[in-house]
Amino acid sequence: MRWVWRWIFWGTLTGVVSGFGAIFFNFLLQQGTQFFMKDLITFILGDAREEIFLGFPIQRWMILLIPSFGGFLSGFLVIRFAPEAEGHGTDAMIESFHRKKGIIRKRVPFVKTIASAITIGSGGSAGKEGPIAQIGSGFASFLASLLKMDERERRLLLLAGASGGISAIFKAPLGAALFATEVLYRKPEFEFEGIIPSVISSIVAYTVFTLYYGWGTIFQVPKLSPVIAPSELLVYSIFGVLCAIIGFCYIHFFYGMRDRFFKKLTSLGPLKPALGGLMLGGVAFFFPQVLGGGYEWIQSAINGNLTVWTMFALVFAKIVATSFTISSGGSGGVFAPSLFIGAMLGGFYGKLFSELFPELLIIPSSFVLVGMGGFFGGVAKVPVASLIMVAEMSGGYNLLVPLLIVSTISYLLLGEISLYEKQVSSRVDSPAHMGEFAINILDHISVKKALPPERKVELIPENMKLDRIIKLIVNSNQMNFPVVDQKGHLKGILSLTDVKKVMLNKELYPLIVARDMATLKVHTVTPEDNLHTALKKMTEAEIRELPVVSTEDHKKVISMLSRKDILRTYYEEIEKMNRERPPII
Repeated sequence: MRWVWRWIFWGTLTGVVSGFGAIFFNFLLQQGTQFFMKDLITFILGDAREEIFLGFPIQRWMILLIPSFGGFLSGFLVIRFAPEAEGHGTDAMIESFHRKKGIIRKRVPFVKTIASAITIGSGGSAGKEGPIAQIGSGFASFLASLLKMDERERRLLLLAGASGGISAIFKAPLGAALFATEVLYRKPEFEFEGIIPSVISSIVAYTVFTLYYGWGTIFQVPKLSPVIAPSELLVYSIFGVLCAIIGFCYIHFFYGMRDRFFKKLTSLGPLKPALGGLMLGGVAFFFPQVLGGGYEWIQSAINGNLTVWTMFALVFAKIVATSFTISSGGSGGVFAPSLFIGAMLGGFYGKLFSELFPELLIIPSSFVLVGMGGFFGGVAKVPVASLIMVAEMSGGYNLLVPLLIVSTISYLLLGEISLYEKQVSSRVDSPAHMGEFAINILDHISVKKALPPERKVELIPENMKLDRIIKLIVNSNQMNFPVVDQKGHLKGILSLTDVKKVMLNKELYPLIVARDMATLKVHTVTPEDNLHTALKKMTEAEIRELPVVSTEDHKKVISMLSRKDILRTYYEEIEKMNRERPPII
C-alpha cells in the first residue's frame, strides 16, 4: 500500500505539472503562429501584402522565407543551449529511458519548449507530441532527482511525465498512457510497470488542460455506422498494405535526408534548420497545407472537402516537408505529420474506392480516421496506442475493428523498420532491463554449453577482395564474419551492414579489402565465460553476435555466440529445472 500511495502522489504531481506545461506550450504555439504567420508578415509588407507578383500575392512569397527564419532561430537555441533538444523529441525520451538511467538535463524542457514553438509557429512541418513528451519527461527527471529516486523509479516517472504531457495536448488520456509505455519497443511489448503511473499522470494532466481549454474532441466526425460489412474488411486489409508501403517510403526518405544530406553539412551549424526551412518553403509555396500540424486540413478531409488527387499529392508533399523540417535539425514531433499523411492517404483511398465501387457504400471519412491510426501505428510500432489515441481524439470508437486491422497489417509488414530509431527490439534488448533477464540462471551457464557442437565459423582474411567476400556471404548462413590476419589472429568483425554500404559501387570492388570495411574494436568471450557476461557485452555494444575465442589464445576464433543461442539455452535450462522439480502432492 505504501508503494500504491507513493505512486498516486507522484503521478498526480507529475500530471499537474505536465498539464500546466501543456497549457504553456500550447499558448506559446498560438503566439508563435500569430507572430510569424500574421504579425511579422504584416510588419514587413505593410499595405503591399495584397499586391500580386508573378501571378501570386506578395504575402504568399513570404512562405519561402518565414520557415527559414524560424529554423535559424530554433537551430541557434538548440545548438547553443541543448543539442539533445534537436529533432522530434520522443526519441530523446526513449533513449533516456533505455540508456541514460532516466536522466534529462534540467534546461532541455525549456529549450525544447521555445525551440518547438518557434519551429511549428513559423510553419515548420512538425507536431506537438515530441516536444511535449520531452517537456513532461524532463520535469519528471528533475522531480526524480529532487526525491532521490533510484534508477527504476526514475524511469517509471519519466514515462508518467511523457504520458501526462501527451494526454493533455491531444486530449487522449488512455492512448497517451499506452503510447508512453508501448513506444519504447519495436516488438509488441509494453513497459507494464509504468502503465499505472502513466494512467494517473495522464488523467490528472488531461483534467488540468481541459479545465482551461474546454472539453471535447480535437476532430469532429459524422455519425458512423457501428456495423462493418465483411466486404469492407477486405478493403481495409488492402489499405493496411498501402499504409505499410507509404510508411516504408516515409521512414527511408526521412532518415535518408538526414544521413545523406543534412549530416554532411556540418559546417552550417544553425543554418542547417534554416536551409531545411527554406526547402520547406519551396514545398509550401505550392502546397501551403503542409505548414504546421495541419489539423484543419485533416478536418477538411473528414468533412469531404478535399478532392481525391489533392489528398494524394498532399501525402507526398507532407513526407517531403516533414523530412526537410525535422531531419535538418528543426525541433518538433512526428505524430501530427504522421496523422496528416495517414489521413490524406485514407481520404484518397476511401474516396477513390467509393467512386470506383459505389455499390460497396464506403464512407470516405471513415478511411481518413482509420488512416490516421493505422499509418502511425505501423511506422511508430504502436499499433494499440495509436488506435486508442485516434478514437479519443475523434470519438470514432465505432472504427476500432478497422483501426485494429489496418494498424496490425501495417505494423507486421514494416517489421523492424520504425520512425523512432532509439527504440529497442524488446525488453531483453534494453539496458534498463539487462539486470532482470534471469541473471541468476545465466550466471551459472557457460558459453561453451550454449554453442552448438556442429557450428562452423567462416573466417575472412583481412586482405580478401570485396567480390570474393560477397560470394562467401551469399553462400553462408552467418550474419557477422571475423576478420583475421595471415596467422589466423582476430583483427576485426565484418557485418552484412558493412558490406551493403559499399557493394552498390562496383568501381570499388578491386580496391576494397575486408580490413577496410571491418569494425576493428571487437567484443569477445571465451568458452568459460558465463552467459550473463556475454549478454551484457551484446547489450552494451548493441550487437546480436559475439566471437568466441580460445581461453589460451584470445586472438584465435573458435565459434560465434548469438542471442538466439543464449535464449535457447536459457529455456532449455528452465525446462530442465521444471522436470527435476518434485511433484506437488
